[in-house]
Amino acid sequence: MNLNEGERALIISINGSLEFKNFLLSNGIALGSVVTKNYSPSYARLINFTICGKMLSLNKKDFDLLDLVKI
Repeated sequence: MNLNEGERALIISINGSLEFKNFLLSNGIALGSVVTKNYSPSYARLINFTICGKMLSLNKKDFDLLDLVKI
């Protein structure tokens, strides 16, 4: 899903390997979490977002493994 800067979304599904899911869980990212997209320059191929007051970045290909619903 393509989020614009400042938009919020709910995580409804996480795809990827068990290691990836454990990495996300260790950073507080789980099903039902609300993420807010921050400014992400397109040349960096990183998606910056805030979850539970913590700012994180993921590669675009990893961020695309999250199934989101805009809220």
